[in-house]
Amino acid sequence: MSKPAPKRGKGPDGEPRTYIVSFHIPKALLDALDRLVEMGVFNNRSEAIRTALFNLLREHREVLERRQMMLGYR
Repeated sequence: MSKPAPKRGKGPDGEPRTYIVSFHIPKALLDALDRLVEMGVFNNRSEAIRTALFNLLREHREVLERRQMMLGYR
């Protein structure tokens, strides 16, 4: 017997695949973001923001890892 398909938007563990995050940004940043979407660089705002956040976290990965190590030694 096959497993039932996960509910829409849920992973195999039942947790959401993505989460909604709300934040405020200046109009100039929003306009620039929308221009990138209009130019076809990104499919939508969410994709652009996910990519930017991924790049930010990758850039600061060492800081995150160092912090995790420090917490592990307590």
